[in-house]
Amino acid sequence: MTHTPRPTSRIALLDPADMSTEQRSAYESSPSAKLNLSRLLAQARTMQPALGALIRAMMTETTLPALEREIVILAVLHLDGGSYEWAQHEQVAASMGIADEKVAAIAANRFNDPAFDDRERALLAFTRQTVKTVRVDDFAFAAVSAFYDDRQLVELIHIIGIYMLILRVSEVAELEIDGVLGASIWKHVEANKG
Repeated sequence: MTHTPRPTSRIALLDPADMSTEQRSAYESSPSAKLNLSRLLAQARTMQPALGALIRAMMTETTLPALEREIVILAVLHLDGGSYEWAQHEQVAASMGIADEKVAAIAANRFNDPAFDDRERALLAFTRQTVKTVRVDDFAFAAVSAFYDDRQLVELIHIIGIYMLILRVSEVAELEIDGVLGASIWKHVEANKG
């Protein structure tokens, strides 16, 4: 009896041989482009380049502090149950120096945990409401607005939305975790900023 390997995804990953010149170049030069997620997103050939540019802008050009951005990303991943991205971002958080107790508090749905300062608690409350109810009540909005300007608030909403999109693609596809390269990807982005 021959063993049939479990598929990597319910939706086929784009084979490198079928990639556009731009996609193939990224595949050969970037650690993130080799991940199952990148190859899955690449199936949307006309949309993936713009999504890639949006993700790069989020990681390199936003004014929201990087550590706070990562706390928001972890909260979205927890709230929406994204196993593929959670595995990647647990490693990103560790490489960025986010305390394990903060990651554990997010994973346990303790967004008011004493491990977080007032600014982080405001971010987490805003993120929870954005993900779960779409609208944000006046109290949560006032709390987050006390710490962030209008540009940062819109960036924050974009970050939440980007990860909600990525989660929906990876979870509908039942994407298999192929490798946890979150820290490598983060270091690659940091090294290539500018």
